[in-house]
Amino acid sequence: MENFVVQRKSPQELSPENIETVKKLCLAQGFGAHARPDDISHLYSGPPFMGGVAVIGVLDGEMIGHVVAFKYGDSTIAGVQYITLFIVEKPQRGKGYGLKIWNAMWETLDKNCSISLDAVTNMVSRYERMGLQPEWTNREYIIPVSAIMQKYKMSENSRNILVKPLNEFGLEKVVLYDTLICGIPRKDFLEKWTTLPASHTWVATNESGNVVGYIVMRQGVDKEDMLVGPLLSDSIQIAQKLLYIAAEATDAQKSAERLRMTMPVCESENPNATHTIENDFGTKAILETVRMYNKKPNYCLNKMFAICSPGFG
Repeated sequence: MENFVVQRKSPQELSPENIETVKKLCLAQGFGAHARPDDISHLYSGPPFMGGVAVIGVLDGEMIGHVVAFKYGDSTIAGVQYITLFIVEKPQRGKGYGLKIWNAMWETLDKNCSISLDAVTNMVSRYERMGLQPEWTNREYIIPVSAIMQKYKMSENSRNILVKPLNEFGLEKVVLYDTLICGIPRKDFLEKWTTLPASHTWVATNESGNVVGYIVMRQGVDKEDMLVGPLLSDSIQIAQKLLYIAAEATDAQKSAERLRMTMPVCESENPNATHTIENDFGTKAILETVRMYNKKPNYCLNKMFAICSPGFG
């Protein structure tokens, strides 16, 4: 491995060539359904993004691997460092390069902050040995737009809820609402996430003008799906209304045939969340991952109906 080196950088310090390699690695690994090339370009660009750090592996002058940790939380507040997009080029696996990339990342992390990731099930035990513990299971679903529109027509339970596009409402109250549910202030992240290319955000308010939910939707890579997340709300009825609004907009624009969303599940905290989806649409999860933390935030899982993405927390 004498020609192999690891380089630590902020995401914004990666060269355009590095970022193009990250995109190619994600697509080759099958991450493209969650981490679109446009998402990567947008989130890695601009001013320093949440104190994040990227580690790349370079072999004989060519980038062959990558991992990044984004920090969710204001710079003055201990937040969550979310590790994601850990990929090594397939021909170079099994040679120890991935371990060197991972160790360089792990040594860089601020251990005073919470550390988090979404693990595939066969990797959970390995991360447990590093001090991370499972908190919930993520289940990913694909639901036809037509089925959502038929099932979730405006119900009496949500008739007094007003839904507006984010650009008619503003981000400040949404950030406060998100912080109450997620347990960390994600202002920097939400400013980026709600302005992703080909994305839409709607905010639900009650009669007093208080935020009671919001949903973000963005175009999938294959154009067949719209990706939903986050979807946070005070009740399942409001979540259903927001899903209906998203499905209705998708149908009107003919932009996709299905909505794809990843729901957090913990039987002790939100046992009805995925049961409702599975019962309403007769669908089963297509993917399961496990959210892990070394120090969990004070989140409110029974108001989380979809996470942002298995690639971005």
